[in-house]
Amino acid sequence: MNSSRFLTDFSPELILLVGACLTLLVGLRRGSPSRAWESAMGLLVILAALFAAVALGLPKAAEPALGLWPTPLTFYVRGITLLVGTLLVLVGWHQPAAEERGEYVAMLLFSLLGVLLTASANDWVVLFFTIELVSVPTYVLIALSRLDPRASEASVKYFFLGALAAAILAYGLSFLYGATGTTTIHQAASEGVISSLPAGRMLSGTALIGLLLTFAGLAFKIAAVPFHVYAPDVYEGAASPITGLLGFVPKFAGFVALVKLLAACQWELPREVLWVLWSVAAVTMTAGNVVALLQTNVKRMLAYSSIAHTGYMLVALLVGPTSGEGPMRDGVVALLFYIAVYAIMNLGVFAFLTGLRIGQRDAETLDDIAGVAARAPAATLGMAVCAFSLMGLPPTAGFLGKLYVFSSAFSVPASHDFHGPLLALAILGVVNSAIGAAYYLRIVAVAYMGKEVEPAAPAGGAPVRIGLTLCTLPVLLIFAWPTGLMLHARQASTAVRDSITAGRTRVTTVQPWDAGGPSPLRADSGGEPRPRTRAGGTAAATPVARDAHDTTRAQP
Repeated sequence: MNSSRFLTDFSPELILLVGACLTLLVGLRRGSPSRAWESAMGLLVILAALFAAVALGLPKAAEPALGLWPTPLTFYVRGITLLVGTLLVLVGWHQPAAEERGEYVAMLLFSLLGVLLTASANDWVVLFFTIELVSVPTYVLIALSRLDPRASEASVKYFFLGALAAAILAYGLSFLYGATGTTTIHQAASEGVISSLPAGRMLSGTALIGLLLTFAGLAFKIAAVPFHVYAPDVYEGAASPITGLLGFVPKFAGFVALVKLLAACQWELPREVLWVLWSVAAVTMTAGNVVALLQTNVKRMLAYSSIAHTGYMLVALLVGPTSGEGPMRDGVVALLFYIAVYAIMNLGVFAFLTGLRIGQRDAETLDDIAGVAARAPAATLGMAVCAFSLMGLPPTAGFLGKLYVFSSAFSVPASHDFHGPLLALAILGVVNSAIGAAYYLRIVAVAYMGKEVEPAAPAGGAPVRIGLTLCTLPVLLIFAWPTGLMLHARQASTAVRDSITAGRTRVTTVQPWDAGGPSPLRADSGGEPRPRTRAGGTAAATPVARDAHDTTRAQP
């Protein structure tokens, strides 16, 4: 890929990078009269990047360069991240202090940039750095967001636990490199997109250790049990706009990385690994919902809610791209649809909290929002719609999101070697959704029928109200017309399905190979495997024949 083509294909990311640096430089000008316009500057940068992403459209015949490879998944992640980023800027418009606004907006832009680069990462080293680019700015944002001592405490906790997760992630990726002899995730070949990782029975012990450690490192980003313990304290300590960011940005990047990881393994995992993922999903959704019932702080309640929603998304991740026929039969499509919907409905509730002040502090407990509907009926209605969507109640987009996730598990064919456990997990998810309805209804009921303890004053001004409105309307509109988002999610999943289909026409050896050593085999048109040489090397591996359209897992 030449330099001009690279600059064109990654123009949205470059706009965010340049915009973040300029905003940071503007923030260094102490006492500058332009400081009040830094939030507007951040908003314009995000809109410019969004315009560039839409103008580029779906990547066509793109080539990998510098460890990046734009795919249809890149286009989807760009659109969702930048749209939600626009809402984040609006909701947090007046949150930072004047002398910190430049740094605040710049860190937000850097974190969004990390998500966009994660979607294009085609190298394990690049993937690690993009994940960290998402996380490191959030450590700063938590401390910048408010003067409450809890913010500093939350930032320190998040930093040290994040450093531990980064170490685990780097250690896991090093094992994947050792198992394959390359850091490249996918390669282009005449057959299509080929994975460098072995799959199924061919997953060596080194690759298996790397897979589990990498999942553990990413589990911190998505707040999955047992790496969820930081979430309640961090959510409570950070300001509400930053808490809304934490509920989406690291989670989205983590799930995109997990999709890349499992696609590299062609979604063929040993049964032991599947049971580990199954257990994490089951415990995550159950623990999140049960503990949320005991909370009186709305932000802690939503922290445990975020953990529970991670469990739901893990159900779709386990299903994988089983048939590619839509969100009710394809776990990847259902996951991408659900996380986009979750982002806006979760942020809507935090936007509601941002718009209220109790004396000199933010509203965050049930007592703080008791009876607030009488003072702010429109904002309370928007919050109620978002809470009903988190609950999964029609006519909201959250209902469709949960329907797609659980239906994808129910639609797994009986021939699937993990058919029974996936059905049980889907049933557990439905039961957990019913449990979660209790605390979501509690929030709405207190806001409408609770007795006011201390009057809540409006805060944030017009940007926060606009942000809440822009969170509420899509929740209703997506339910009425889900086709647009669903089609984009299906296009994004094609990159995943293509890599799996192409990978199943070849045999990947467990040991790394080079020129003159054993190379993978590929099946010719007659179905018999024949050697594929590289730089004059000869092939020497045991062939494993699979049909290119076979979507069942190999028996471990």
